[in-house]
Amino acid sequence: MLPNSTKSLRSIDTIMLLCQIFYGYQKMKALLDYFLRFIPPFPQILVYILVSATAILASGFLSGALKRYGGWKTGYTRKTLHFLIFFTAVGLHIRGGMPAVNMLGIGMGIFVLLSVKAGEGNFFFEAMAREKDFPRRGYFIIVPYLTTAAGGIVSNLLFGLSSIMGYVLCGSADAVAEPVGLRFGKHRYEVPSLRKVRTSDRSLEGSLSIFIVSVILSAFFFLFLYHLPLAKAFLSSLLLSFAVVTVEAFSFHGADNFTIQITASGLTYLFIKLWS
Repeated sequence: MLPNSTKSLRSIDTIMLLCQIFYGYQKMKALLDYFLRFIPPFPQILVYILVSATAILASGFLSGALKRYGGWKTGYTRKTLHFLIFFTAVGLHIRGGMPAVNMLGIGMGIFVLLSVKAGEGNFFFEAMAREKDFPRRGYFIIVPYLTTAAGGIVSNLLFGLSSIMGYVLCGSADAVAEPVGLRFGKHRYEVPSLRKVRTSDRSLEGSLSIFIVSVILSAFFFLFLYHLPLAKAFLSSLLLSFAVVTVEAFSFHGADNFTIQITASGLTYLFIKLWS
């Protein structure tokens, strides 16, 4: 009886081990399937990678050329790149959803890391690194990239299609504010910074430009993408724009790409639920 009992125990142990392996495999498969949701299927992934790489390099070369050969200030060239990349994200999301935008995000991460690694004097680095962010010019390229990526991911996971409004307002209104502030900013106010820099401020003129651009673009997207009635689209755009201006004004230097996206996406989701 004893040898038979030992054999039975071994058989049970073997079965238990196989069950654990199978269970572990199932968990790994479920995890892999979850992550594959965020990557475009083949062969579409090749198209989105090509589009993303083209947009990043074209935007980078344009911004770098404007800085080096056109004599543009960094505040202008940085936001030129900012604007072009965000509106590439808008187009990619409309076409292929979050997975398509993720290809742009990965490509932009590679571009940012290589540019920062190259450092001062580099064609692309100088187009993005503000002089007023000295001595942490590279830091304030990487951190806005990370806050942008985090804002996009959270907005997509929580608010779905409404995240497009986050791209639109962060890509346009925020991009307009810095050049307007540089050119016309007479009434400046200090804002907290994630790390100490030479200057950390914004301007009332820049904030006003955010409100104006936000009203125009959000009304357009409320009407033609989210299909709200005219009166409700206009009211939504006013409320949303006021919220975005307020959030941007109180955001830490380097973190507004996150706060603007979350605010714009969340409120857009709310207005669509209320009034669609």
